Amino acid sequence: MAQFMLLLHQVPNYNADLPREKMMEMTRRYMAWADQLRRQGKMVGGEKLTASGGRHIKVRDGKPVASDGPYAEAKDVIGGYFVLQARDLAEAEAIAGECPHLALAPTNWAEVRPIEDMSQARAAAG
Repeated sequence: MAQFMLLLHQVPNYNADLPREKMMEMTRRYMAWADQLRRQGKMVGGEKLTASGGRHIKVRDGKPVASDGPYAEAKDVIGGYFVLQARDLAEAEAIAGECPHLALAPTNWAEVRPIEDMSQARAAAG
């Protein structure tokens, strides 16, 4: 089985004004979806990311420099991620298509990326 990163994109703070009850319902939907995938052996892990407090790291003049980010004026941000286990990209896409994130807001979207198995490279570098 291969592993895939499912990145959940959203407009910054799209759910900041939701009533607590609605936020709890959203959380229950995500948890039920993830729990079902774990029982099926399709979910390796995942978490929600905070809306603020992140930092961008870039190299300037050969040295890493940190700055605030993500920015509220950004077009979209990554609000969370899951690591999936699937036979192939087609199965990973099918799993992603059932993610509650896609149904919560018309501006939400998801990205599925294969995770490269680096075990042989690590062993060779050993």
